[in-house]
Amino acid sequence: MSPAAGRQPFMHGYDADALKHWSPRTDRWARYFRSRVPLASRIAPFPATQARPQLPTGARVMNLCNDYDGAFFTARKYDDAFARRLLRFWQYSDFYGSWHGLPVDGSPTGEPDDIVHGLINPPNPAYTDAAHRNGVKSLGCWFWPRPGAFAPYLERYADGSYPVADKLIEMAEYFGFDGYFINHEAETPPDEAKRLRELLTYLRSRAPEGFHLQWYDTIRPDGGLDYLNHLNDENAPWLESAADSFFANYWMTEAGVETSRATALRLGRDPYEAVFHGTENEQFGFDPEYDPRLVFPDSGPARTSWALFGSHFVWELHPGHEDPEAQGPAFERERQYWSGPAGDPSRTGRTRAHEPGAPDPADPAKWDGVAHHITERSVIGAFPFVTRFNTGHGRGFFLAGRRASDADWYNASIQDVLPTWQFWSEGPEGAQGGESPDFDYTRAYDGGSSLRVPGGTTARLYKTELAVRTGEESVSVTYAGSAPEVGLLFADDPGVFAWRQVGAEEAGPGWHTAARSLAEFRGRTIVTVAVRTASAVHLGELALRDGEFTPPSALRAFRSTPRTSTARAPRCSSPGTSRTPDRSGTTTCTARRSGWGGSTTRCTT
Repeated sequence: MSPAAGRQPFMHGYDADALKHWSPRTDRWARYFRSRVPLASRIAPFPATQARPQLPTGARVMNLCNDYDGAFFTARKYDDAFARRLLRFWQYSDFYGSWHGLPVDGSPTGEPDDIVHGLINPPNPAYTDAAHRNGVKSLGCWFWPRPGAFAPYLERYADGSYPVADKLIEMAEYFGFDGYFINHEAETPPDEAKRLRELLTYLRSRAPEGFHLQWYDTIRPDGGLDYLNHLNDENAPWLESAADSFFANYWMTEAGVETSRATALRLGRDPYEAVFHGTENEQFGFDPEYDPRLVFPDSGPARTSWALFGSHFVWELHPGHEDPEAQGPAFERERQYWSGPAGDPSRTGRTRAHEPGAPDPADPAKWDGVAHHITERSVIGAFPFVTRFNTGHGRGFFLAGRRASDADWYNASIQDVLPTWQFWSEGPEGAQGGESPDFDYTRAYDGGSSLRVPGGTTARLYKTELAVRTGEESVSVTYAGSAPEVGLLFADDPGVFAWRQVGAEEAGPGWHTAARSLAEFRGRTIVTVAVRTASAVHLGELALRDGEFTPPSALRAFRSTPRTSTARAPRCSSPGTSRTPDRSGTTTCTARRSGWGGSTTRCTT
């Protein structure tokens, strides 16, 4: 059960004062909201194993959405509920942007109008963990307008530094995320707009390699609010001077998309890196007014990259989304959103046409599926690879196949790398459209779910680039039911599966683990892993290892000691520290620190 209200840490937002004075030593719950999973590298595209082999691979995706449920005072890394949104399709995104805002620490918790939001909300670290595990960058969100004046955010010190910008870099480093989505949706005086661009230019110049700023199509450089819906010479200065990429508003036209592409090229920027044309799903669901096919013409490659706003609608707009017994339809809607109306990324494409002026947000037949336009990505490029098909929430928790807890729970931090294709499957003799694999929350080996594969099914699970080098590599499967066959495709012959039985066909009740050597494939590279079943089977673990696995020995004489910080505030006499007295007699000490981002620390005397 959750602790009583007020006793369990929750995330909060940051206003100007909180940003300027931010420190993990004074941010009372900061230590609980750090992501420590490094950003995984993705393998190179390999069209022969794509669900749609003819699909070009250049376009990228920004997924701007809520995390678990868009909550404010229960914005936690994990808790005791099953009915929460857990993104299960990271393989189609390149950036995840946290959306929904957060109240500042100490905000009133009563009526919505009384809540005081911060300019900045960091992404939930559990989502950052899952994003990084799948090679996706995680961005915090800047949203304006908020209560108070904007000018305090733009303060510039005498040495030319911007305290808010320095702290944004420091916070991203500490919390473990990768940059910010800048959504400045308010008329801004020209002088403040100019200073904002200078602040972002400074931020960009001070940020480390890999840090990303994405600017949303809002104010012009003179501060006037104007959603231009494409990149052109008028709003290009935001991309030229500060941002890495531009999120174009949703009212796209073919001419506008072409202008975006041409403008990016004129600036010397790759249109796939620089421009993300937006689709509004939060309001329009499966049936947006502005057709993504304007970005992805049938006659050729994508014109720009793609931004998705509101992919959380598949859960949030489902009438029973808060009922743990009614999550099935939400799961199905999510799969139709990403894999297409058939729920199979090899069979994408809308089956009903959009009717202009009469959108039907709940009809997946009017949506192509993200997989119709975007190729699947994978991080499985080296041994070992292990998955327990754990989606990051459950109706109980299982360890080694035994139920360790009956409580509902969610924690995206421990979500496994889930199947690349959900679900590219065929029934007996290649039949399509029958019962497909799915996650089962009633039975698991480790975590909260297993993968149930119906009998007579062939299912492609993972896209890989695994070089069998030594002959000591192996594949193992933990299963309940009849043992499956494992199928492997290889880079030198990607059209023909090598099928091998793993385990006894009739192994009896309970969970069983069986392994098979890959020595016969030495010198070849595995590019797809699939399973084939004679009768229904639950998969609890799939492991590809490069040697014999030896579990670590149990801890002995374990004890915990309090952690003490060795970080010290800068002294005004320290080398590299400048002194800036003001009229009140207060001296601000500025210390430049080396390392990630060259952060700046200040104190007053």
